[in-house]
Amino acid sequence: MISSATPSSNDLAIDVRGVDSLRQLARKDPSKAALEVARQFEALLTNQMLKSMREATPKYDEMESGTADMFRGMHDQQLSQMWSKHGGVGFAESIVRQIELQRDPSLYQKPSRALLNDLPAAKAAEVSAKDAGSGDSFVAKQVGNASAASAALGVSAHVLVAHAALESGWGKKPIRDAVGADSHNLFGIKATKDWKGKTTDITTTEFIGGRAQKRVESFRVYDSYAESFNDYASLIKRRYTEAMGQGSNAQGFAKALQTGGYATDPQYANKLTQVAEQLRRQLA
Repeated sequence: MISSATPSSNDLAIDVRGVDSLRQLARKDPSKAALEVARQFEALLTNQMLKSMREATPKYDEMESGTADMFRGMHDQQLSQMWSKHGGVGFAESIVRQIELQRDPSLYQKPSRALLNDLPAAKAAEVSAKDAGSGDSFVAKQVGNASAASAALGVSAHVLVAHAALESGWGKKPIRDAVGADSHNLFGIKATKDWKGKTTDITTTEFIGGRAQKRVESFRVYDSYAESFNDYASLIKRRYTEAMGQGSNAQGFAKALQTGGYATDPQYANKLTQVAEQLRRQLA
């Protein structure tokens, strides 16, 4: 008779009683059952590794009996259970994460805060008011360069400068060329097949299928910031027409860019809106 729905640390899932206990636990507490299944599976893997190690070890006692092998196997099985119960080797945690993702696919769309903070765009987007203030020189330098693009796109210059600030970390994290010089690429514009100018290859982070992945991409190199703004305006006119004519509506501009696929970060529009609002208050 089974006295508890939770399998004991001495039961392996291959035992019929252990399987029944896991089945009962899954009905009552799926998350707890997932952890127990992961631990049992880790114990099986660990036991198999111990068995392989035993078989690979030379035997010097020709009189050694099969009974000794049997007891060693039982001992290894017990060790596997104990290790799994007290943290194991990390397999169980990985298995639980995969089970949870299968149960709730929306988790794929929720990158961790630590991961987002590792991205240049994320760092720029989460700037504090103090950070924005420290970018006074960047704003003063780029407002003039943004004027022509602002007129061409029908978008406030402060919104365009905010976009440049987001992509470049207020000018502190520029894309550099092979020799370390500033590429003047304020907007993270990639070098597509039709680009005839200079390029630089850097490692960047892209969200693919909801997951952040490191990739080496080719980016455009400009001779000046003014050239960067002009090329940016041309790109917006060609590919992101919904973003045009937004005036001072930073949120509308940002959403149009994200909808059009300007960036793969699922929080990109929110980040750009936040930076633009900080800049608006700074200039008020």
